Amino acid sequence: MPKLSAEQTEQRRNRILDAAEARFARAGFHRTSMQDICREAGISAGAFYLYFSSKEALIEGISTRVREKVLKSFAALAYSEDFGAAMAQVMQECIFEKPKAEICLWIEIGSEATRNPAVAAMLQRCDQQIFSALIELLERARTEGRINPARPINEIVQAMGFLADGMYWRRALDPSFEPASAGMIVMTLLQGLVQPVSAPALSGRERAMEAGE
Repeated sequence: MPKLSAEQTEQRRNRILDAAEARFARAGFHRTSMQDICREAGISAGAFYLYFSSKEALIEGISTRVREKVLKSFAALAYSEDFGAAMAQVMQECIFEKPKAEICLWIEIGSEATRNPAVAAMLQRCDQQIFSALIELLERARTEGRINPARPINEIVQAMGFLADGMYWRRALDPSFEPASAGMIVMTLLQGLVQPVSAPALSGRERAMEAGE
C-alpha cells in the first residue's frame, strides 16, 4: 500500500471525525458502533484503527477540532476597536450559525461526560483552554482601554460559558427557540458585564497620520 502524504493523512483523519460526528449526532454515542463509523467514512476497520483506538479517542479528536474553531473565532476580539460588535460576531459564529446537528452532537458528548470520567476530563481540558484564551483576550482589552468590566474577568468568562451552554441546550431541544431574539438579550447582558468602551473619534490630522499621508 502506498504511503499517504501528510495532507492525505489529515484528510482521512478528518473524514473519520466527520463520520463519527454524523453518527453520534444521529444515533447517540452508545448506539453507534465502530463499524457504523467505518461505513459512514467509507474506510476499512484496519484503516480506522490506524487513526483512532476507541470512541473516546474520537471524542478527543472532535473536541480538539471544536476548540481550534472557537479559538480561531477569538481573533476578532484581539484587535477590534468595536469590542461589542466583535463579541456579537463570535457568538454568531460559535452558537447561532452552527448546524443543529453539531449542537446536538455537543449535547450528546456532554451527556456521556456525566458517566465517563475520560470524556469528562477531555471536556474540562477543552473548556479550560477556551476560558484561558478568553480571559487573556479580555485582560488585554481592559489594559488597552477597549473594555471597562463591571466584574472580575474570570467571573465574566464563567458567565459567558453558562450562557453559551444554555443556548446550546435550547437550540437542541426547543423547536420554538428563536436565536435572533435570544441573542439580542444575551448580548445586552454580556455588554453590561464587559462594558465595551467606544473608540474616540480621530481628528483630521490623526486620520491622515494613520493613513500614512
